[in-house]
Amino acid sequence: MKKLALLMALVMLLAEFPSCSFTGLSAQNLMSPPKTNADQQSIYRLLQGSQNDVTFIYPKNGEYRSAIIMRDFTGDGTEDAIGFHEVEDGGVEVQFLTKSQGEWQTAAAFLNKATQVDRVCFGSLADNREAVFIGWGSTAGATGRTAEVKAYLYDGEEGVSEYSLGVYGELALTDFDSDGVNELFTVDKSVVPAEEEGAEPTTAYARLYTFDRGQPYEAAAAQADNDISTYTSTTFGQLNASMQGVVVDGTTADGSMTTQIFVYQDGQLVNYPQLVNTEDYVNEYARPSAASFTSRDINGDGYIELPVVSLLPNLFEDTAPDSTGYMVEWKALNPSGENRVVLRALMNSRENYWFRLPYVLQGRICAANDLERRTVTYTEVITGEDGISLLGGTLFSIRVFTQSSWESRGETSGYTMLAAQNDSVYGIQIRSKDEKYRQILEEISRSFQLLAD
Repeated sequence: MKKLALLMALVMLLAEFPSCSFTGLSAQNLMSPPKTNADQQSIYRLLQGSQNDVTFIYPKNGEYRSAIIMRDFTGDGTEDAIGFHEVEDGGVEVQFLTKSQGEWQTAAAFLNKATQVDRVCFGSLADNREAVFIGWGSTAGATGRTAEVKAYLYDGEEGVSEYSLGVYGELALTDFDSDGVNELFTVDKSVVPAEEEGAEPTTAYARLYTFDRGQPYEAAAAQADNDISTYTSTTFGQLNASMQGVVVDGTTADGSMTTQIFVYQDGQLVNYPQLVNTEDYVNEYARPSAASFTSRDINGDGYIELPVVSLLPNLFEDTAPDSTGYMVEWKALNPSGENRVVLRALMNSRENYWFRLPYVLQGRICAANDLERRTVTYTEVITGEDGISLLGGTLFSIRVFTQSSWESRGETSGYTMLAAQNDSVYGIQIRSKDEKYRQILEEISRSFQLLAD
């Protein structure tokens, strides 16, 4: 008992650290904690089994990153538990624990040969139960690496059943038919078989899994971009008033980024832009690594917008453009599959801000980013008599101050505060004396926003 008490004390200490959170045993965690110390000890004993000790395994990604997750996956109104730990012969065991009449018991346990848990997701089912999706393995660290996702469904009579749903590079919960029951969307990667010389790469696919009579099945599939090596962001949401979709941002081997949009129409999974992996495929959302903005609801209208970038005039030939050297057209997808421009913006991903670019300045502005001074200076671009672009007058500068430096010299240095976040204060200095630009520059100040996480 002394050893058990010592181990539980250590677990509680580890729960205070974000990287070693212990869901259910710390107030910091997202799930409700076990109600008593007796719960903690009972859960620990069941996970320990016949082993001398327990080495906990923590999911690396997703919302739930604890070795023990408290969740009512049975739908009976009583909190259950899911625990991950190493086994002596290698691999990881997941145990599904339920509580009945005050006693904890193991409803089911499954061994996986993977040494890592990628993530855990919970999907809503029709009868208040939840499907538990566990990603086994890792999708990071090597081009083409994928993990395996398995679904775990509780049945009151048969316990918990395990279903393999194949490999993935990224996944997301969806509800395309808005019935309150989640589907699971997965997208994998094109992989060259390692042991077969001259073997052709596999084709990347996106798949949509739903449920029929309590069992998951593949409802639809569509090809995905074979050139994607790493997925950066996957978001399910509204694309417009009548269409939902999964927006997938990913990077290629050279570091450039692109976006695919998957929608479920008439029982088919459709990938926009269409014609992926063909000679006729053109993806206007392709953008260089310097402008690797991810898709998001940029303007707060409830719809996901997609970034299309173009270089600003670059009259500073001795510097390579960074994120401040691009105009970003944020576009929304129409029900027809075509898109429309929602707004045009200049952005600074390093310093976490953006502002609308007025129409009159499109094609007539360039940016110089001084990283050391945390200052971007925006200058007018004019056209000479011979048609060559030339630098005009300086329009404005945006500088990021620390809180202390702003208090000591910010306002006295000619800057006006735009926003403040944590220890950063964002200021603008209007440099142009030209009256025709004064109102436009004031419009820029009003549209200034910080990028949401």
